[in-house]
Amino acid sequence: MLPIPTAILGFGLSGRQLQAPFFTVHPGFQLRCVMTSRKQALQEAYPEVMQARTVEEVLADESIELVSIATPNSTHYELARAVLEAGKHVLVDKPACTTAAELRELRELAASRGLHIFVFQNRRWDSDFLTLQEVLRSGKLGRLVAYEARYDRWKPAPNAKVWKETPGPGAGMLFDLGAHLIDQTIACFGIPKHTSGRTWKQRSFSTIPDAFDLHFEYDDFVADLSCSLLVAAPTPRYRLHGDQGAYVKYGIDVQEDHLVAGLLPGDPGFGWEPASQAGALHTKTEEGGLKKEIYPTLQGQWMRLFDQLHATIREAAPLAVPIEDVIAQLEIIEDILE
Repeated sequence: MLPIPTAILGFGLSGRQLQAPFFTVHPGFQLRCVMTSRKQALQEAYPEVMQARTVEEVLADESIELVSIATPNSTHYELARAVLEAGKHVLVDKPACTTAAELRELRELAASRGLHIFVFQNRRWDSDFLTLQEVLRSGKLGRLVAYEARYDRWKPAPNAKVWKETPGPGAGMLFDLGAHLIDQTIACFGIPKHTSGRTWKQRSFSTIPDAFDLHFEYDDFVADLSCSLLVAAPTPRYRLHGDQGAYVKYGIDVQEDHLVAGLLPGDPGFGWEPASQAGALHTKTEEGGLKKEIYPTLQGQWMRLFDQLHATIREAAPLAVPIEDVIAQLEIIEDILE
C-alpha cells in the first residue's frame, strides 16, 4: 500500500483529534506536516510531524499529495482552490463551502487538473447511522412512512471557539450540524423532492442561528431533521416509522469521544457504543400487536472514509461521498436560508 504524503491545515478538534489519528494509524497515509501556530501541542501529540506556519509553506512542498483543510468554515473555498491550483488533492471539512456555486467551481477545477476534492462527511460512518441503514435494508419495518433525525445538545454557554459564534458566511448550526443531518439523509434516501424549514436563535445571547427544523418530502414518506443547543434531557437520535413497525435510537456515536480521550482507531473497543444505547425495534406480530426487541448497534467505522480516500487516489475508485450529494446539501441550505 503506497502511502500518500499528507498535510493538515489547522490543528483544532477536527484536524488534531478527528483526522490526524486516522492519517497516522492508516498504512495508506503518511502525515508529513500540520499548519498550526501551536508548535508545542503538535510536538506533544505527533513529534514526528513537521510544523508549517503558512499555507504557502505547505503548498510549496512538492512531496505532499493530499492536503486536508480543517479550518473555519469561511476559509474552506479559498484554501481548497489554492490547494488544487498547487496540484494537490484536497479533503475539505464540512461544510465544504458556504455556497453550492463555490463547490461547483472547485469540482470543475479539480476535474480540469486531474485531481480529487473530497468532503469530510465522516458521520456517514457513525455507529447509529450504519445500524439505521441495516434496519432499513432488513425490511422489518415494512414500507417506510417517516424518518426523524435530531442533533440536540446542551450548550447554554457560548462556544469557546469564537468563530463558531461569529455571524458571517457558513455560520450557524444549519452549516455546522445540519450539514451532517442533511448529508446522512441524502446518503440514505437520495435528494428530496421538496424541502422546507426554518432557522432561528434560541439562546438569549446568540448572534448566529442556533436551532433549525427541516422538512423533506420524498415520493411516499417524509423526513424531519432538527437541531437545538438547549436540550437538557435526552431525545431520540433517530426514529424510523413503517407500516410494520418502528425503530427508535437514543445516544450518539462515540468515535469522537474516544478520539478526544486518546483512544486510537483499531484499539480494543474503539467505535463501540455502550450496550445501554442500543436502539429498540418495534415490529408487528401475527396477532396484530407489537413486540419490542433490543437491536444491537454496529461499530462506528470512520476509518472507511480514509480507506476510500486512499482507494480513490491510488486506484481510481469512486468517491465515498459524491460531490453531487454535497452540492445538493448546500443547495438545500441556501434554499432554507433565503
